[in-house]
Amino acid sequence: MPYARVTIGGTEAFADANGDFVIPNGGAGVVTVQSRVEGLWFNVNNQAGADTVLSLNVTPPGPADFVHNAANSSELIRAEVNAYVEANAVRDFVLTYNPAYPTINNQMDFPVNVNLNNNCNAFYDGGSINFYTSGGGCPNTANSTIVHHEYGHHLVATGGSGQGAYGEGMGDVVGVLITDDPNLALGFFGHCNVPLRNADNNCQYQEVGCSSCGSAIHACGQLISGCVWSTRNELLATNPFTYLDIISNLAVNSILLHNGSSITPSITIDYLTLDDDDGDIFNGTPHYAEINAGFSAHNMPAPELALLSFSFPQGLADVISPQGGTTVPVVVDAVTAEPQPGTGVLHVDTGAGFTALAMTQAEPNHYDAVFPSADCGTQVAYYFSAETTTGQEVVTPPGAPANSYMVLSATSLDVMFLDDFESDLGWTVTNAGGLTDGPWERGIPAGGGDRGDPPTDADGSGQCYVTDNADGNSDVDGGSTTLTSPVMDATVGTPIISYYRWYSNTEGSSPFQDIFVVEVSDDGGSSWVSLETVGPAGSEVGGGWFLKEFPIADFVELTDQFRIRFIASDTDPQSIVEAGVDAVQLTEIVCEPPATADITGPGDVPDGCVDAFDLGAMLGAWCSSMNDPNPPSPPCENCTPENLALADISGATNLPDGCVDAFDLAKLLAEWCSFLGGNPCATCF
Repeated sequence: MPYARVTIGGTEAFADANGDFVIPNGGAGVVTVQSRVEGLWFNVNNQAGADTVLSLNVTPPGPADFVHNAANSSELIRAEVNAYVEANAVRDFVLTYNPAYPTINNQMDFPVNVNLNNNCNAFYDGGSINFYTSGGGCPNTANSTIVHHEYGHHLVATGGSGQGAYGEGMGDVVGVLITDDPNLALGFFGHCNVPLRNADNNCQYQEVGCSSCGSAIHACGQLISGCVWSTRNELLATNPFTYLDIISNLAVNSILLHNGSSITPSITIDYLTLDDDDGDIFNGTPHYAEINAGFSAHNMPAPELALLSFSFPQGLADVISPQGGTTVPVVVDAVTAEPQPGTGVLHVDTGAGFTALAMTQAEPNHYDAVFPSADCGTQVAYYFSAETTTGQEVVTPPGAPANSYMVLSATSLDVMFLDDFESDLGWTVTNAGGLTDGPWERGIPAGGGDRGDPPTDADGSGQCYVTDNADGNSDVDGGSTTLTSPVMDATVGTPIISYYRWYSNTEGSSPFQDIFVVEVSDDGGSSWVSLETVGPAGSEVGGGWFLKEFPIADFVELTDQFRIRFIASDTDPQSIVEAGVDAVQLTEIVCEPPATADITGPGDVPDGCVDAFDLGAMLGAWCSSMNDPNPPSPPCENCTPENLALADISGATNLPDGCVDAFDLAKLLAEWCSFLGGNPCATCF
């Protein structure tokens, strides 16, 4: 009984993973030590009577040996022990492959209810797992993979995904991998060799109706268990000693990448992403062949491998300089074809369409991509291409130019406002339309994700805003609830508003009926403009945290009275509407004046180098009061316009100030590149 709780009166201790425990006791006389079917992580409740309690009279230092279900003659006791042991087995299994798995890594006293007065069923209700007594031709359901399956629903919920067919399928997957057996719920109908479902199946993905095995959630769920079992078999052939660890690691962590309740080929991408070791699934992953074969067996094949791969040793740029010159190293390697040296190209769109710029080749197929200038605040689209030795062009990201990388042209990005909701920064909640339940509340999500609500916050800080932060009936009912921000200053630079949002309207008897609205104001909330509307249908209405980002100036005037608000509604016909908001951020795009110390060179024109030519020109234009015994007033009134245009590059605020003086000289020297060392500007910036 791993992690089991034992007591001596009011003193308690918990066993380790092997069931061994030490409980403190100050005396030497006989004491009564007790053990119930509960522990550090799970609390089993017998719904058909009193919970089982074992007692031993022990003389210190013991030992005290408890054996639960020793007689194995009572269905009710057997159910208590089975449910406890198997629930801990699932938790240990998951934490083996992700010790930081959300919620369950530190969730104590999770309720496990056994011996409910019904038969042939078991269920997860968002806050507990529940099992029925025998009857109707079925045994007691508190056993083996049935327990694994129901707690698997809890993993899906706390992992941030929806239930439905996906939840049913992943519940089966958990049981399959713990037992390493495709048969699920053997004996469910009283026949010990007959499973309720089988992961060793031929279910085929269909765009309409889920799969060839059916569209009902349990039948559809067999599609993902089939993919996992087929992949397991492929891995067994190539990795006979580690196959189970490989597929278990992928399956457990894939839950954290999934959104919604559907089973689609996007799950294949999730498995490849987790298996990947270099950030590019299109150049293959360590187990690409096995994953592709396993998922292809169910009509969910992996994407074809690329001919070439592109890697970025220093990463992609966070921002690029408005003046141009930002450099990104690029390496092109073979995947299924050989790259042709000298064919690397950077394609950039700064607002007028893509322009092809040949990349500088330092060595064969090793390039420097140099970005051109772009107006500060511009979203720049770009992609890379190279050719194979047979002349085939390969691009990254795949699908370019329709699918391209994006980067902001800016000197830097400054955060002006950030709210992770760990403290109250002045948000307000207003309700309308006869709202009866579900107003916005700030806190750690408590609903468990059982009906489309977020099981965790988005940014990992802990708290966020959710609609009705309660375990159980936590959705919006009968009207609308609005979450409005405090006033923010959006007058500095080029501001961007960003946030994470969660929205689900797929649950209940009338799904896909309601919308989630985000609006902004430039007058403190007197008037509002729509920023985005989510729903009633689409890819982002089934739950999941989505990061959104918008330039404020595209929607409202830039004022110091900026506000944003989030509106969740449930109108007739009634449905289950869940929403969340987290990590609201106002970011300023900083656009500083360019470095201007390159003021001249041979031929009296800038030459891309800050050197002695520039120093000579500046000293020739010098007009500070320091070099005049009878300085004019103001000291620079005798500077000619030509001299100022040439050499006035800085001042007390780092901007030209109408005077060529020590500020300008200091800026020039800060950008100085010496002639020493052969190439005078090899490190010039």
